[in-house]
Amino acid sequence: MEEPSSPADTPLWKIVELDQFRTPEKTQASQWRRSLRSVSSWLGGKSDAEQQVKDESELRRLPEVRLAHLVPPIDWAPVASALALELNGQDAPVTFFITTPYSGHVAVVRQWAEKHNFACVPTPSLSELAEGGTDWVEQCVNHREWAVPALERCFLRHTQGIQGIREFLERALSGRLGKGVIGCDSWTYAFLQQVIGINGAPVFTLQSMEGEQLSRYFAMMAAHAGQPPAVYSTRSGRQLLPGTETKRNEKAPYKELQRLSAHCRGHIGIAWHYWRERLREPTESKEEELWMVDALAEAELATDTGDIATLVLHALLIHGGLDDHSLGEVLPFSHHEALNARLALQRKGIVSSFEGRWQVAPLSYANVRQLLESRNYLVDPL
Repeated sequence: MEEPSSPADTPLWKIVELDQFRTPEKTQASQWRRSLRSVSSWLGGKSDAEQQVKDESELRRLPEVRLAHLVPPIDWAPVASALALELNGQDAPVTFFITTPYSGHVAVVRQWAEKHNFACVPTPSLSELAEGGTDWVEQCVNHREWAVPALERCFLRHTQGIQGIREFLERALSGRLGKGVIGCDSWTYAFLQQVIGINGAPVFTLQSMEGEQLSRYFAMMAAHAGQPPAVYSTRSGRQLLPGTETKRNEKAPYKELQRLSAHCRGHIGIAWHYWRERLREPTESKEEELWMVDALAEAELATDTGDIATLVLHALLIHGGLDDHSLGEVLPFSHHEALNARLALQRKGIVSSFEGRWQVAPLSYANVRQLLESRNYLVDPL
């Protein structure tokens, strides 16, 4: 009889069809805790209900140089290789690869395209999109094998701004543009599915990671910088990474990271940001140990977040981020109101600037998604 697989046998990178994506264990419980924490904060301010084993005042942020060694950028090459295996033999004119924000679809599709000699279609400018330009679509005609790494950069949600992407998808899905692979933000995919309809094309995504996989991945990253240090949770005192001496009767290290996995819905790109932003070192101790401050203590949205702020957040997610001018163009109110709402969200740390565009900040993503879902906004399938 075949031995059952252990958690350590689970691959870190697994490409699956969209309908096979599964959120990690305890995701629903994590969402419930976020709702309760948000309501409690709104009614009575922050509470000290969760006891901390380690006082965060005894800790300090790591120097940027050391942090870069311990938590380097995610190498998406293994995901591109895994995607190549799934695409081998695909005969559909268009195949989608979608991920949540910060989770690598742009890098993955670009790396895959370079290795397989597919031409990457240049991204149209925001001004070109605003004018309804379609010249970028013709780039695909010149290359019978092409790739679009970031489809979210190819439209604006208004009459003129959606013309190009509508024409592109109609021609691509019919096979008139040859064969292509499209990288797409999961929120953009949900929006285009509803507005234009892109049924029939194969859709792949990166399967979620459970706590054990996160533990292994973070340990692997730290090991590249030499002997990985012990990392403890300020909330529970437990060690978070395998390979170091554990306390007697302590549960497996990954059990603690299951909370983070559930909170992030298993998306490694979001979890990576939590890990990097929450690592600390003792202010005085000479010991080689690190601490992870309460990994889920991110900027929280109030339960009474207004309609304008909510619409701003939804627009940013659907477009994969926007600059201030374009944000005002896609919202049903004045540019002044849009700017004021964005500034308020920025001050709270809920949105941040990334590559010249305002985006939902990584550590606020889980709360923003839950808020939109609770208000019956269109949300992504991941």
